[in-house]
Amino acid sequence: MLKLNNLKKTYKSQRQTKVFENLNMSVNKGEFVAIFGPNGCGKSTLLNLIAGLTQLDEGRIVFDGKKVEKLNIGFVFQDYKSSLFPWLKAGENIAFPFTMKNMQKDKADALVKKIYEKYDCNFNLEAYPYELSGGQQQLVALLRSLIIHPDIFLLDEPFSSLDYQTTLLLLEKLSMIWHEMKITTLFVSHEIDDAIFLAQKIILLSNKPTRIIKTFTVPKSYPRKLSFMGSKQFNSIKSNILTLYA
Repeated sequence: MLKLNNLKKTYKSQRQTKVFENLNMSVNKGEFVAIFGPNGCGKSTLLNLIAGLTQLDEGRIVFDGKKVEKLNIGFVFQDYKSSLFPWLKAGENIAFPFTMKNMQKDKADALVKKIYEKYDCNFNLEAYPYELSGGQQQLVALLRSLIIHPDIFLLDEPFSSLDYQTTLLLLEKLSMIWHEMKITTLFVSHEIDDAIFLAQKIILLSNKPTRIIKTFTVPKSYPRKLSFMGSKQFNSIKSNILTLYA
């Protein structure tokens, strides 16, 4: 289980901005959780704290009793163009975590081919990032983070720079991938439809200083199909969530 205990975080400048004050949260191992809330409430900061990219003022973050510094964390960012290495081909980008571990190239290439074929990807592994569409570039970033089988998988608004049709395709693809891998996942989004479609549980956050308003469960089996978005169940959950922010 991922446990966030009494998190405190304040950004200090000319005017101190208190983001979290005694925030507590837990995520079950293998659970897909979406974090939803107003702009600027600290959603991205929360992921950065979990990943160890931002330092806590106070509090503790542990996963199965281990500090996050000891964990293998996969992180997919909003800006897919900046997250890929432009001088590496798509397959080389995916294999980069293995390159850092000095794995033999033949073995790394075989693992890239395996995950590429398993999830029915349709881009050219020999292409450079600039030769791929935005959706294909973000899929490369997803596979690069997942190929290492991380303990925790963090996604910070990964679809916000993509068009609607591409987002729909990646939503369905990510649902299928998570169903297969069952990795503990935290997904930040300002699009409530994306959160409902993907997550087992949605945690709603308030404005700063941020607190948890409510948690919703989404009792729908995986892998999910896009038709779920037009269902009464989907729209009922969406209506109940949006009412809290009205």
